[in-house]
Amino acid sequence: MNTVTSSLFLEALASKEVKRPPVWLMRQAGRYLPQYLKLRTLHSLSSLFHEPDLATEVTLLPLKIFPLDAAIVFSDLLILAEVWDKKVFYPESGGPYIQPKVEQETDLFFVTEEEILHKLSYVFATIKQLKPVLDVPLIGFCGAPFTMLCYLLEGKGGHTFPTVRLWMEKKPREFSSLLHKICKATISYAKLQVEAGVDAIQVFDSWTHLLSKEEFFLYALPYWQEMQIHLKVLGVPTLFFSRANSLYPQEIASIYPSAISFDEGRSLASLRQLVPEGIAVQGNFSPQFLLSASAAEVKKEALLMAQSVIGQKGIIFNLGHGVLPKTPVENVWAFLEALQLEK
Repeated sequence: MNTVTSSLFLEALASKEVKRPPVWLMRQAGRYLPQYLKLRTLHSLSSLFHEPDLATEVTLLPLKIFPLDAAIVFSDLLILAEVWDKKVFYPESGGPYIQPKVEQETDLFFVTEEEILHKLSYVFATIKQLKPVLDVPLIGFCGAPFTMLCYLLEGKGGHTFPTVRLWMEKKPREFSSLLHKICKATISYAKLQVEAGVDAIQVFDSWTHLLSKEEFFLYALPYWQEMQIHLKVLGVPTLFFSRANSLYPQEIASIYPSAISFDEGRSLASLRQLVPEGIAVQGNFSPQFLLSASAAEVKKEALLMAQSVIGQKGIIFNLGHGVLPKTPVENVWAFLEALQLEK
């Protein structure tokens, strides 16, 4: 197995001095790439997730096109639902959905590592296929408990999540019990990815912008902390991402992750000042600007972001969320060229 022992990405995660900050993109493999869209004419999204040969091909796709400093396993947050014998559907139009939904607390059970290893074996097979052919670190990932529970209770994504709200207000004890079960499964899933060979784990909590500050500290951050405690002993770096997390940089830093991947709510330079040394900051260029601006404008803004953190340790350039569909490839090139100038 090819093990990456030194890289810009891992060194920046460890807050070491680097010749330049590394850069990769959330959703760097996907809907904006013509090569990916061609693959999608031949294979369903579910096939791309579930067949290791295809998942490996898609993971490698952006690295063959762009000089990126890390790869991330091509997978999906929702596949963890399969460990509870849920079916995840990926329709050609509209977002994914889960059947059957969780209707009561007993619908989720504590799962063993052996069950996860068996039911999600294709993920670990993909990781093992990727490692020998990569010369950059491989990031594994998982969804955080709150976001996973949103999908499991609602059955799909959305803007309001009325079922989730109802549980939080009427069944807070049961809601917390479900979060606990998901947290345990997520920790095991991340551990198994590490054992398969990933070099870092990023945790995504995609729906936390729906929470008030008090709710964030009740239903999100404690579970991040639980995950961080268990993942730290695995010896690989951890990164935590959520939307609206630029509101709570110091509070999130209190759980001591390797890095916090921020949305675009505050400038990267100001976030670097708010997060203690020794914790890296990742982000946080606007994906909407990357989509809609000209390549020249993207390059100018990316240069300004780079200049704002010159000399700072623990910087990883990325977006404030994933690459949006129809983002021009030339804009991604402009973004990377601006950020990969050695300072």
